[in-house]
Amino acid sequence: MILHKLTLNNVGLFRGTQAIHLTPNGRGPIILIGGMNGSGKTTLLDAVRLCLYGRRALGNRVSLNEYHEYLAAMIHRGSDSAVPLNRAAVSLEFEYAHGGETKQYRVERSWQQESSNLRSVNEGLTVSENNWLDIEFGAEHWQDRIDEFIPIGVSQFFFFDGEDIQKLADDSSHDLYLAESIKALLGINLVERLQSDLRVYANRLVKRDSPEPVQQEIEAVESEIAKLKSALTDAHAHAESLDTQIAKLETRITRQESRIAAEGGSYAERRESLKLQQGQLLADIEALEDNIRDLCGDLFPFALVPDLLKRLVVRLRKEIELDEWEAKDRVLETQNTELLKTITAGTFWDDSSLSESQIDTVRTKLTPLLKTRLERPKILCDFKKIRERSPSECDRLLGWIDACLNDVPQEFRELNDALQEAQSELQKVEQALQKVPAEEVLKLLVEKLSTLNQTLGQLHKQEQEAEQSIRTLSYQIEVAERKLDSLRYTQQLGEAHIQRQTRVGAVQSVLAAYTAQLTQAKIATLGDAIAEGFNQLSHKSDRIKRVELDPQTFAVTLYDTQNRALLKEELSAGEKQIYTTALLWALARTSGKALPMILDTPLGRLDSSHRQLLVERYFPYASHQIILLSTDTEVEGDLCSLLEPHISHTFHLSYQQTEGLTTIKEGYFG
Repeated sequence: MILHKLTLNNVGLFRGTQAIHLTPNGRGPIILIGGMNGSGKTTLLDAVRLCLYGRRALGNRVSLNEYHEYLAAMIHRGSDSAVPLNRAAVSLEFEYAHGGETKQYRVERSWQQESSNLRSVNEGLTVSENNWLDIEFGAEHWQDRIDEFIPIGVSQFFFFDGEDIQKLADDSSHDLYLAESIKALLGINLVERLQSDLRVYANRLVKRDSPEPVQQEIEAVESEIAKLKSALTDAHAHAESLDTQIAKLETRITRQESRIAAEGGSYAERRESLKLQQGQLLADIEALEDNIRDLCGDLFPFALVPDLLKRLVVRLRKEIELDEWEAKDRVLETQNTELLKTITAGTFWDDSSLSESQIDTVRTKLTPLLKTRLERPKILCDFKKIRERSPSECDRLLGWIDACLNDVPQEFRELNDALQEAQSELQKVEQALQKVPAEEVLKLLVEKLSTLNQTLGQLHKQEQEAEQSIRTLSYQIEVAERKLDSLRYTQQLGEAHIQRQTRVGAVQSVLAAYTAQLTQAKIATLGDAIAEGFNQLSHKSDRIKRVELDPQTFAVTLYDTQNRALLKEELSAGEKQIYTTALLWALARTSGKALPMILDTPLGRLDSSHRQLLVERYFPYASHQIILLSTDTEVEGDLCSLLEPHISHTFHLSYQQTEGLTTIKEGYFG
């Protein structure tokens, strides 16, 4: 697993959106992030935990209200905020390889404080896989998936700060913490939960009474089922007989109906409807003929001479065009006459600087122009109007002509088609009426058909009763067979009851043996890893010879070179912290997870000698990706030089006290 980018939006001291790129560049596994105390280093670690685990990052016993208060407190409250912020978000981008396939993930957790209730927070979670938003991932499903990647019990060995190390070093009850960690690491806690569930199940089996023998009742039900099945066979035979009778009778009815049809019976049944249809068609034909006559008395005769109408349209349009030209010519003549009067008047030139001769010249040139008339269009040169018409009269004539050329012929065609269709339908109806036979011819045939239909109705009723009898018997058989299955199950339950108790005991024995063997094998490996790590990180390379863990309590015992047990109190403060670091390192290595490590101020309480050992022997090799959060007094000077070959890139958390916020910058202190 490799962490690529952490993005914070209004989280803690980080105002706005700030991102920190964490991908190692190949030069070394360490991303060194420097910051003074109170500049937000721990916020980065907490943001990663929060993004991945949500409420569980605070522990199993944190209530929802406490979690909401924590989220509200994580929203940026810097002095530069004119309006208090009510929303924050953190996202983490990483890749994870599983089963030979590497996938890219982006997890974003956001939360918003409600304005109406400042203690209430709405939380959101989105997860994308290979740049595709996974809408199936809700918060609960994501926690299941992340537990596959980094179980929360294992994450504490990879994401921790100096305070965690110090607490473990100083806490006399750290063996209990270690026991819980090892159980989570090895999955023993799941086995213990299974053992507990098996004990509850075994207790229930003991309390359950063994079933009594029920052989006599089984035999009685089996006899009842046999009788019901015999009755069902008879019912099926009766139903089949009725089906045969019905089929024969339906054939006779079909033949009788054919005889009636051959005698014209179908037309007799339709006599009244045919009469009604005939009367309706006659009324429709009369109405259509009236409409056609009305149309012929209006514009229809003109529609018979479309060529003349088209020629009339052309003449009317020329008359309209000639009227428009004459109107324009009259207006121009009036304007030119007025203008000619104006320029010939002496007063027009009073304020002019022109001489009399110049004025005469201008008059001489303008006068012919002002007497010019509009030239009649060539198309109207030889055209003369027959009579004067108003524009409204012309428009009305054109409208009538358009109707004669389009609407009237169409209306006539529709009326004529409807008339022909009605006349054709009337002819068919009258032919059908002629085929209606006399009533006395059909009477005997119809009476016989009625008798046959009555007999058929009685047979259908008997058929329904037979089918109902079959359904009733089938249901009774089904109920009896379920009762028989239940009795047989009850009979077998006694033997199965004993078998279950035996199997539960066997499973419990196997689980106990598996747990013991797994624990013994893993704690031996873990003890060797703790001893190796302690000696590697201590300036006394032979301080610890071996480490043993109790398989029951997981209590840790250290042995020196004389094979003498060392009490934890005999270790110096620095050695205690080295021991705890070695313990966490060993747990991480034993977990078998190739995960990145985030270490927050891990050198705070170590002396210079132990600091140098951690820088030389732990940080470069603890993981393939190490995010080291340090103050300016932890990794500096020679320590920084020792660490420099293993550093991929560096960042600096710059805290601005006046504004109450921190910005992320590239480069380390100085």
